[in-house]
Amino acid sequence: MEANAVENLPKGRGLVVTTAGFFCLFSGLCTVFLLVVTAAMAWQDHAHAQWPEATAQVQRCGRDLYTPNPRYYRIDCCVSYTVRGEEIVSQVYSRTTPDPRRVIWESQPPQFEKLQEWVDAHPKGTPIAVHYDPASRGKAVLVATDMPLGGSQTPVSLWLLEVAAASCVVLLAIARIMRPRSMAVNEGS
Repeated sequence: MEANAVENLPKGRGLVVTTAGFFCLFSGLCTVFLLVVTAAMAWQDHAHAQWPEATAQVQRCGRDLYTPNPRYYRIDCCVSYTVRGEEIVSQVYSRTTPDPRRVIWESQPPQFEKLQEWVDAHPKGTPIAVHYDPASRGKAVLVATDMPLGGSQTPVSLWLLEVAAASCVVLLAIARIMRPRSMAVNEGS
């Protein structure tokens, strides 16, 4: 009888219940996926924050094409720092932003100009704080930085997780409110 309950609803209400249930399931899966990704990012950020800090010197910094997808640009900086008397050279990068001349639609405005402004403010010899991997001293990251699209991605991932979880709760509430009374009565028995 429960399987037929959705079929016996007025046409519009049954469609709302089915659609809300589908999107609730989808947003629930997205929430679980984002929870795992956010936890992994947070753990990685925590690990990077534990790495030793060094003051690096910018050797070269530019707003460069992102080779895997030439419709995007990123900051690419070559930095050097000293660890136990040895000079280490490493690369640090920002995340990518689309080339504004090729943007048709993007969810966020391109940060193209901000990347160039940051590069212009960091000529050769500019000090920049990095954390380096003690096991592989040539690997450096920016944990806290003013670099546009640089540093931790965990805050963005947390925001997406909150949106997915909230949408799941709202859709679950809609599906629960709109469900057939016969199903609600059967569950209460």
